[in-house]
Amino acid sequence: MRPLRVKASSYPVSSSNFQGLQEMTDSEIEKYLSATMTDNYADNSDGTGTAELNVTTDGSGAGTTIGTATDTKRQDAVGTHPTAGATTTVTTYTAKQVSATASESITNRLLGYETSGTVGANEFNDSELDTDILDKAISSMVTESAYTTGQYQLKASSPSGGTWTSRYTLTNTEVDGTTNSVYIWQKTAPTTAADTNLKPVCYKASGNTGVNEMTAAEINQMVPNMRNRIMDNTIGTYKLQSSSPSGGTWVQMGDSFTDTRKEVASQGYEGSYSGNYTGGYTGAKDYAGAYSGQYTGSYTGAYTGTSAYSGTYAGAYAGSYTPFFAGFQGPTSFTGYYTGYYTGSYTGAKNYSGTYAGDYSGSYTGYYTGTSAYSGTYSGTYTGYYSGDTIQSSSENVATVKLWVKTAN
Repeated sequence: MRPLRVKASSYPVSSSNFQGLQEMTDSEIEKYLSATMTDNYADNSDGTGTAELNVTTDGSGAGTTIGTATDTKRQDAVGTHPTAGATTTVTTYTAKQVSATASESITNRLLGYETSGTVGANEFNDSELDTDILDKAISSMVTESAYTTGQYQLKASSPSGGTWTSRYTLTNTEVDGTTNSVYIWQKTAPTTAADTNLKPVCYKASGNTGVNEMTAAEINQMVPNMRNRIMDNTIGTYKLQSSSPSGGTWVQMGDSFTDTRKEVASQGYEGSYSGNYTGGYTGAKDYAGAYSGQYTGSYTGAYTGTSAYSGTYAGAYAGSYTPFFAGFQGPTSFTGYYTGYYTGSYTGAKNYSGTYAGDYSGSYTGYYTGTSAYSGTYSGTYTGYYSGDTIQSSSENVATVKLWVKTAN
């Protein structure tokens, strides 16, 4: 059933130009009925009314969650190396659409012309109101008619056409302090003003009884019904997610929100490493430093000490000895110098000073300089060139979400 409006030869309507009643076309419904109701819906949106959107950082908003957007950043500053590339969550944005049922109360209902059943002018019942009026108003809103308001878009700047009000802010943060934001905008004034010459009529049983043009206040009594129709029929519901939702037809509203963070890449750098390094150092470069460990090799030099010496001794021996040779063994000790080779063990507390040639196994602390490869444990400060993961100044995309509205089931 279509609503009726006054037909006149000119406007505003008067007794001299009144020509009767006629059915409204879809275009006329859009230009006045839809325009009036969606304007009231937008004017009274604060994120708490039925079918309205809200975004919070703690999930406290009313309604059903329609999606989330997360802002993350690196923990380490740009240029940090080496780095594990750890991240931290700055903010999680939770978007909801209010699903509570709005209280409905219509005093004066639209008049339409019924061609079957009770033929003639009749008031719209709830079912006729839903399918023949409210569904058309909602469709005009979500498809962004120039006459309607109330729809939402996600953009960095105000959308074109009419007036748009920023309702909510989603900010992407980088570790270097760089930020960029997108906003959820709601259209609050139409691109083209409503045509007030296309007012529908209703029947009033009191006051100025009879058929009367409907006031804006009377038309706006249908807005709670429109809010409930959005949630019940799902056309006009929204989702915040990366790709188009399933089920029905969904249209992206505006642009997107992208979480970015600094890239991590391996790169060479020069610096000092202070700490314990355990591993093998092999190379031809001289190593000068304190070496503490086991040295096994040939040692030529002066040995001084009080420890027992056991090994081969070649040199002059001055002291007492008891001779023995074939055929004679005498009791007399010989005191003098013995020049020759003595093989055996020397034990005593006297320091030995001379040249020792042989293998030395023990702990050596001192400085080693040479071109031979050194393999062992090095503990100290190393200054030189490294290669490792580094926080870059360039950014990478982590996740992207978009705002979608359902336009058809």
